[in-house]
Amino acid sequence: MIMTQLEKFWQLFQRPQKKPESSNFNISLSETHENLEKLIADNPKFHSLNGVPTSWSIQTDTLRFLYSLLKPGMVTLETGCGQTTVVFAIAGTKHICIMPDAEEANRVKQYCGSLACSNPITFLINSSDILLPCSDQIPKELDFVFIDGAHAFPAPIIDWHYTAGKLKIGGTMCVDDYKMPSVKILFDFLCNEDEWELITIVQNTAFFKKLKNLKNLADWTGQNINKDFPGY
Repeated sequence: MIMTQLEKFWQLFQRPQKKPESSNFNISLSETHENLEKLIADNPKFHSLNGVPTSWSIQTDTLRFLYSLLKPGMVTLETGCGQTTVVFAIAGTKHICIMPDAEEANRVKQYCGSLACSNPITFLINSSDILLPCSDQIPKELDFVFIDGAHAFPAPIIDWHYTAGKLKIGGTMCVDDYKMPSVKILFDFLCNEDEWELITIVQNTAFFKKLKNLKNLADWTGQNINKDFPGY
């Protein structure tokens, strides 16, 4: 029997692999939800630039691939808001969305309502650097994290710092816009640390698997990023 690309991916996901540079997946319509395809066709504009509705969504293949990784009941967290938020809702995860714009959140809620998608999303309206360290609404364990909030340095690193420890071993950490210099610092770090494995890159989004618990982040020794520094 000829294996689909998605089936091959799951085999890869179950065992250690060399870090790939890039990969794309063609997921058939039969493997997706009809609401997902409606979302892609509608391309709703949840964001606003100078008062003009716009969309800063990840690309369509990435939306489909993201959906393929999600299972109902997963505990998922996202920094930022948009079409990905709808994907988490369609997939039936217990999703937390952290973002500062209540109007965007309302637009996403209204769109989910138009899809008759009853799966509730927990919107936490504030900057992630304020909420992540102290909110009691963030679960102690997460199955999936999607980092796509503020992109200015060091926001992506802050988002990772406060979610990485809560992500379960075997869980997925996604980093969007990984080529952007302020984000690539995090991408390069994760690629070279023993706790993380780069599973694949789909368009502009990198997908990492957490292999083991993090080293003591209070000290610099033991991290591969510092291995060439005197005294390591």
